[in-house]
Amino acid sequence: MQAGLIGLGVMGRNLALNLHDKGHEVVATDSWESARAWSAPGVDVVASHAEMVGRLAAPRVVLLMVKAGEQVDREIETVTSYLAPGDTIIDLGNSYYRDTERRAAELAERGFGFLGIGISGGAEGARYGAALMAGGGHADWARARQLLGPSAAQISAGVGAIEHFGPGGAGHFVKMVHNGIEYAIMQAIGEAHGVLRDVAGLSDDAIAAVLDRWKTGPGAGFLLEITADIVRAKDALTGGPLLPLIDDAAGQKGTGSWTAAAAVEFEVPATAIMEALAERQLSGQSAQRALAYRLAGESRPAAASPAGLADDLEAALTGAMVVALAQGVQIYAAAARENEGWRRDVSSLLRVWRAGSILRMAMLDRLADALDAAGGEAGHDLLLVPSIVADVLAARPAWRRAVVAGVSGGVPVPVLAASLGHVESLGRRTLPTALVQGQRDRFGAHGFRRTDREGDFHGPWVQPDEEA
Repeated sequence: MQAGLIGLGVMGRNLALNLHDKGHEVVATDSWESARAWSAPGVDVVASHAEMVGRLAAPRVVLLMVKAGEQVDREIETVTSYLAPGDTIIDLGNSYYRDTERRAAELAERGFGFLGIGISGGAEGARYGAALMAGGGHADWARARQLLGPSAAQISAGVGAIEHFGPGGAGHFVKMVHNGIEYAIMQAIGEAHGVLRDVAGLSDDAIAAVLDRWKTGPGAGFLLEITADIVRAKDALTGGPLLPLIDDAAGQKGTGSWTAAAAVEFEVPATAIMEALAERQLSGQSAQRALAYRLAGESRPAAASPAGLADDLEAALTGAMVVALAQGVQIYAAAARENEGWRRDVSSLLRVWRAGSILRMAMLDRLADALDAAGGEAGHDLLLVPSIVADVLAARPAWRRAVVAGVSGGVPVPVLAASLGHVESLGRRTLPTALVQGQRDRFGAHGFRRTDREGDFHGPWVQPDEEA
């Protein structure tokens, strides 16, 4: 099968090689001359969009692997001037799902097919097999699957990590949620590392040994695997450990913010994801942090005994992973209820992430199976499935101890704490928000419902003629 490809950055080049390996003919170009200097056997790099389209037989499929945002619109505007109705464009970048919906509608009016497909797996995944999350029309999806299916990561024999989630922006929404969960889990791992280093006082080698043990435990997965490698890594320039030389201002490309905004829009309490986003934002406030440090300094109690702390942290980290996944799944489930044609079996998110994706973890199969078995409302919420809840509650004592150790040791653990707080809140018959409702009525006469009878009521501070 033929495919045009626009975008010869690292991801685009690796995808081109992957497609070629699977027997497809790739004709590629890039808007930047320097990128078009790349060459590889079997990949035809041409000088322009017009030449690329001219090399393809109709109906054509053109892949976009460019930076999200205005660049996608510019590339679409350019390439469609050479395409014909019936051709299909596939955006493989991290586009905002509402932009994908807009583009799909605009291109449909002109007779073009359009798909938004999120890719997880980084440069290695693009080269050897990533997880692919597609959104768009069924006819376009059938063509895309024929082209991209063999290039996806393989979960098992004949089963690839590629799924269609519905029309419009469904695929990019799933990728957005994936990245929001990724934010939370990465931050939680970082917090656990900080407690091991600054509270337990472990050396890099000792921390790496703990991570090696965790790599085979209940939270085992790609992110824990690479964390052990990072802790062990040596700097090529100095010969010393690399990690202390990495600036802590964490980058972001928007997907975490979009996930948080979607959680607010669909009224999902995504506390772990929001805390992870806030920590990335705070990490970039270098001037404010420097001033605060000069004013307050850094007070650290004496190192605590590591006895049992690593085990407590593993339980806390595994619990936080489940909470982050649960919150992301809830965001998608809420959005799917509002968007016609989006898949309702939310376990499909966990299944498509089982191979190739940054979130690939051993627990995903078990969680997906538990969701399917639960059915009903529990089938949309990991923390309503009895078997999952039992595991989370079993971890709670150790989780509490781990959070206390971090707080007592002066190490910030916002995601571990927020995830625990989410579980604690779900397990309480009465939340502090009862008092919040009283406060709202006291200063604004907003009223409240009672626990002992039906209707809306006010406290004694509101007279009947003062009701808002």
